[in-house]
Amino acid sequence: MTEATDSIPKAYEELAATLEKIPNGYAKTSDDTYLRVLQWIFSEEEADLTSKMKLRGETVEELAERLEIPIEGLKEKLEIMHDKGQITVYNTSTGRRYGLMPFAVGIYEEQWKRMDEDFALLIEEYFKKSLPNNMFDTEPSIFRVVPINRVIKPELEIYPYETAEDMIKNAKSWGVRECICKMQKDLVNDPCKVTSNKTVCLPFSHKENAFDDSKFTDPISKEQALEYLRTAEEDGLIHCSMNIQTGHYYICNCCSCCCGVLRGLTERDQPLAFLNANFVMSVDEELCVGCETCVDRCQFHALDVPDDMLVIDVQKCVGCGVCAIVCPEDALTLVERPANEKTIPPSDFMDWMTQKATNRQVDPSDLM
Repeated sequence: MTEATDSIPKAYEELAATLEKIPNGYAKTSDDTYLRVLQWIFSEEEADLTSKMKLRGETVEELAERLEIPIEGLKEKLEIMHDKGQITVYNTSTGRRYGLMPFAVGIYEEQWKRMDEDFALLIEEYFKKSLPNNMFDTEPSIFRVVPINRVIKPELEIYPYETAEDMIKNAKSWGVRECICKMQKDLVNDPCKVTSNKTVCLPFSHKENAFDDSKFTDPISKEQALEYLRTAEEDGLIHCSMNIQTGHYYICNCCSCCCGVLRGLTERDQPLAFLNANFVMSVDEELCVGCETCVDRCQFHALDVPDDMLVIDVQKCVGCGVCAIVCPEDALTLVERPANEKTIPPSDFMDWMTQKATNRQVDPSDLM
């Protein structure tokens, strides 16, 4: 342990250990950067309390009794922590419950209203130092590319988890928020190279009016959500969502220059190895005129036109479809990958958690 780490209160080490035990993980760095990130987000008292919370959520009474702490003022403290995006809060028939969140997707994304230049620089340092660790080293991946439906070969059978439009249409509440990844890159003077629009994150819910009282998400209509989706496609952003079959609750419209996950993939230069994709781009050689319009749209450098004909590197193509919608000859379509290359995502979030915990060899049972 470095001298700098020794100067950081133990509560932050305990919180880091708790977050690392969650299947999503919280990667360490060789120095104290990972602790300084938590120190920016949490006070020492908040870090201490959060490190002892459960993923399942507890009422104020249950939490006070289990931790043997005074109940007076606890609810107010937890509500402030929720306002700061440190914990999750939800209402049930048994009362309002307060629970632990993963660092990502979770605590980090909820900092978008608090993000400033100091935090942006700190997160940039953390991303660069933590990348070699456990973000991509185990299955299942946290993200799954959701292809643009209109460029998939029409005769193919498409599952609901492979259609962004269906995810939105099947929800009962919709919201929008600014992308913290794009905000962070703006603040370190490296703005998004794909779009100037930062309002691209689309949470949704199967409960009605889910975002009416949200401090983080602006409620919108289904029609507005679909319009945001189409605008993101036209801008060249990549639809991504949780790597599960059912229970989706967001669509991230991502880019490889800002998104924490996609940035890591491009830096490793092997995107397909760390991001499940069941589709791959295909070119109709009779229609392709080698105009290269599509090449600049590919964020993974999977396209090239060496001899007046498009060539696709299938090991770099993630099957997003953003290149195909700008083809003036309609020469590009998404087709299924060979059966031995296709993956079936976990059935739901709990299945994902179980598989991830097993493969990472962590036991989060005491957090449940």
